[in-house]
Amino acid sequence: MMQGIRIAVFFLTFLTCHASEKNYTESDILFNDLFSNYKKDLLPQINPRTPVVLNVSFLLMGIREFDEMSGKFSVFGCFMFNWEDFRLKWNASSYGDFRMLVIPENNVWIPNPTLLNPYDNLKLFSGGKFPVSIGHKGNLVWAPGGIISTVCDVDVTYYPFDVQVCQVLFLCWGYTHWSVVLNLPSSKVQMDFFSNHGEWELVNTSMTSVGYINAVSVDMKIRRRPGFVVLNFILPVFFMVVLNLFVFVLPVDSGERVSYSITVLLAIAVFLTLVGENLPKTSLQTAMLSYFLLSYLVISSIICVFVIISSSLYYADEKTTLFAPFVRIAKRCRLKKTSKYTLKETDCDYLKETNDASVSFKAISKWFDCFAFSLCLISIIASIILFFVVYN
Repeated sequence: MMQGIRIAVFFLTFLTCHASEKNYTESDILFNDLFSNYKKDLLPQINPRTPVVLNVSFLLMGIREFDEMSGKFSVFGCFMFNWEDFRLKWNASSYGDFRMLVIPENNVWIPNPTLLNPYDNLKLFSGGKFPVSIGHKGNLVWAPGGIISTVCDVDVTYYPFDVQVCQVLFLCWGYTHWSVVLNLPSSKVQMDFFSNHGEWELVNTSMTSVGYINAVSVDMKIRRRPGFVVLNFILPVFFMVVLNLFVFVLPVDSGERVSYSITVLLAIAVFLTLVGENLPKTSLQTAMLSYFLLSYLVISSIICVFVIISSSLYYADEKTTLFAPFVRIAKRCRLKKTSKYTLKETDCDYLKETNDASVSFKAISKWFDCFAFSLCLISIIASIILFFVVYN
């Protein structure tokens, strides 16, 4: 009985050892040989006076968000780090021609890239989530990435035709240039998998080295696509101002002049509020568009004042001492048919009654409408010309 048990135990032990030997792959053997005496906390330096050369590149996949209110600039991309570790070299022929080993980043020394201009707090890219590829010649490739949020200085002077320049600035935290040197094999940002953004157009990208702090800056120049703002804010305000200008065409007897002009004025004020909500709450740089819309608001306010004065003149009489100077002006200008703003007697039948004071006030009212219409039209045209001159 005991002999049978011994034979069974020996047989099971043989099968277990045989299975273990069969499942013990070349990668397991290679991993054990490489990391048996490996210390990941030490820099891969053969000579303490020779720093580790860290080749850096950046792969930009897309612009995720740019908030002008808070200055938050978010992109989706990853960094590509490449360096050599003399302790992780092997002869590929000795391990079944095994030339590449992919392991978690926690098992090897990796740099400590840290974002220097984060939106909220210092961000470390290392977190055990990104694997490291090791070649048989000791070259390592590590590509951490994700959503990178930085702070960008916003200049909205030429909104919505503005151009912004934002940076992603990082360094290897805790390492000086005597320990680790950041090298840029190319100043270009890789754009192989880039997807366009609906609001912002990527104009130019570059990578530069900030030598005095041993850091790398990824610079991105972006331009706003102005179509949405032009169609939904600028053109509606322009048409409303032009619409408000034709209030002087309405007959005074209709009684709708004042309500019409005030309604358009309030609509322009609402659009000005909507534009202001999309701009940063700062007085350092004020958008030219705000002054442009404010000028339209002022013009519409002046139109309201002119409409009130015109209506008051139309219904005035000799007893109204407030408009006494207008009576004297009317008597002088009514007979001057060559005057620029004088109405001809053939235009209206009531002008034939030259001695009627009420007719004089109606003539003054109509003259004032022509004057106000011309003045406001010139102001609108001047503001449009100034707008194009400034933005060009």
